[in-house]
Amino acid sequence: MSLTLYSQNILIFEADEFQLSLFHTEATKQASDDLNHYFSEVLGQTIEVSAVEKNHQILLSINSKTLNEITFEIYSDQDNIRISGGSQKALQRGIAFFLEEIGIIKMTENDWFLKSDQKLSFPAFYHKKSEPDFIYRYLYYPGNFDEKFSNWYQLNHIKSDFNLWGHTFDKLMPPAEYFEKQPELFALYEGERNPSSICYTNRKTKAIFKKELNKIIKQNPNAEFFSVSQNDDTVYCQCQKCEQLNLEYGEERGAHYVFINDLAKEFPANNLLSLAYLHTSQPPENLHLVHNLYMMYCPISVNRGRSFAEDSRSAGMRTTLKNWSKTTENLLFWDYTVQFSDYFSAFPNIHTFQKNYDYLKSAGVKGVFSQGSADIPSHFYELRQYILANLMQNTEINLDVEIKNFIDMYYGNAAVHVLNYFNRLTSNQMNSNSYLDIYDNPVRQIKTFLSPENMSEYNQIILNAEAAVSEDKKMSKRIKDLRLSLEYTYFQQSKYFGKDQHGMFVKESPEETYTIRPNLTKRVKDFKNYLNEKGVYEISEMGLSPDDYYQRWTEIVNYANISPKALKVDIKLLTQPSEVYDGKGAYGLVDGVRAYKDFNINWLGWYGNDAEIQIDVEGLQVKYIRLNFLENQRHWIFTPQSIRLSGIKDGQKIKIETLNFPELTENKTIEISSKTLSVQDSNNFNDLVLEIINRKDLPPWRKRKNKKAMFMIDEIEIY
Repeated sequence: MSLTLYSQNILIFEADEFQLSLFHTEATKQASDDLNHYFSEVLGQTIEVSAVEKNHQILLSINSKTLNEITFEIYSDQDNIRISGGSQKALQRGIAFFLEEIGIIKMTENDWFLKSDQKLSFPAFYHKKSEPDFIYRYLYYPGNFDEKFSNWYQLNHIKSDFNLWGHTFDKLMPPAEYFEKQPELFALYEGERNPSSICYTNRKTKAIFKKELNKIIKQNPNAEFFSVSQNDDTVYCQCQKCEQLNLEYGEERGAHYVFINDLAKEFPANNLLSLAYLHTSQPPENLHLVHNLYMMYCPISVNRGRSFAEDSRSAGMRTTLKNWSKTTENLLFWDYTVQFSDYFSAFPNIHTFQKNYDYLKSAGVKGVFSQGSADIPSHFYELRQYILANLMQNTEINLDVEIKNFIDMYYGNAAVHVLNYFNRLTSNQMNSNSYLDIYDNPVRQIKTFLSPENMSEYNQIILNAEAAVSEDKKMSKRIKDLRLSLEYTYFQQSKYFGKDQHGMFVKESPEETYTIRPNLTKRVKDFKNYLNEKGVYEISEMGLSPDDYYQRWTEIVNYANISPKALKVDIKLLTQPSEVYDGKGAYGLVDGVRAYKDFNINWLGWYGNDAEIQIDVEGLQVKYIRLNFLENQRHWIFTPQSIRLSGIKDGQKIKIETLNFPELTENKTIEISSKTLSVQDSNNFNDLVLEIINRKDLPPWRKRKNKKAMFMIDEIEIY
């Protein structure tokens, strides 16, 4: 194919008559090299580079006098095309826009699309001047780890923009260095000094922060931002002086913002950034922040299944954003756009992106950090990053058109089926009105868009997609990525269903013996191997690797299947578990399958209260009862304080046995504790009653305001 550029019925360049060339200066050499690289990679040919300006050229320039650093401008007449940018990055975006106009699309970090295999066209007498809708645009997806993709969409980079990023209190004043000798520098929280935060009113604290910041700024004085942000926790100082500032400037956040604001005044030539997160999410009261302090609002607990602007469940977030826009002129937004607990499970929220970003722009947000799956290729990540990268440039794109265009480009002959799959996922989620949490999971949505009936429909659609590209290896691999997302969802749900329909275990014989479903473990192993081949090192934010996932699967296969010797009993929950962690209800405690280390699957949890469970043993000879408890201290799940077993006879409760749990010790691993209660003379009782006494106080290392202890139980095994 010749490199020929046309206008609408007006010839600009015809390669048969003259040679198209490229003019650049020393300042634009990198942009010139990039443009030629794109032509070479997509078209298999490059453009002649000329050191002299003449007709029939693409002329590149950096013009910082009339264009700001994020603006590009394109002008064409009957002879030339001129592309200018206020900076190198803006020029590179201008080149990308030009290439998109003539039909060359950068879809992913690895893939291009050429709209026509005939002639490439660009109009004569064309003019466009453009800048992105957000001044800061960071996309935490695989594409932004690729320089060409990043340049194409004019994306920012944490490594170059920030010398200090994220949660930084621990970095600026490390507890390992200061806490033991000077605990007064740290937060007085719930009556004790806590290294998870600082004392804002201690003069030495500010001096240490100032000294460390000076050191860091000297190391990289050209960095755009330096983050001074709380640790990833809700601890704050409650000493008398800090509480006075909290009272004056806003509950538990007042002293925090006075401290950050005062620190920013010490560095007027540098931009400090702080995260408005958890207990500091709300803006301070009666305090306008200084010009060089940027705030990044991080609403972690927002429904992702509806747009921010429309969902009644996001009303509080909208109010907070409005208040922030009154408090600072430098407002950024941390957007959470994937399911962090299960990167490979469907998370249908792409339909919200355009309305969300248009709303953020109208609310005065100047920049967006869109957090995805980092460098991990998660479910539909290619489409997600493509849409988000374009929205950061222009929030007014037609979302439906862009989604269809991308799917057509990326999935070829399978596109009609993939679009059907995408639309069915989205419509099922919207029709269910289910709350999408960024720490959601395939089991929580088992009655909504990931129900067995819907899963069966998705499976058939993907079968159709596979058939449509069966002779195309590249496209088949892309469909396989979608197939394995369904596989992962099925694996997770099969643990929940256990020995029931759709479960991981099937009945082997009339003797009620169950065994793992045929070929299921091999499918899990194939899933693990495929992810390893793709270089996927974790399948969730918590760092679970494909190998670890397969190892846990094999452990579950051996651990979860309860012996048929366990007696079948009826139980009744006399006190109800937490609504969020009610699993399969009472049946889930006697379904013949032990829950493992994922608290989302089959565990029942009581949050801040005790449990009373009645077991019908009439006509049964019971010798002992085994109870299984989960301990996951990171999520405030602890073993209970004690268990009391009683029998009911003639309406009277008769004590049988009491078992006390030991004092808690700090534990960062996930553990399962099994306890056995002996029963004598069970024939004397119609019912047994289990009373499980929750812990009244949290241990010091996990004590947080308004938090209570939860215990989780599964299964109650009667022998």
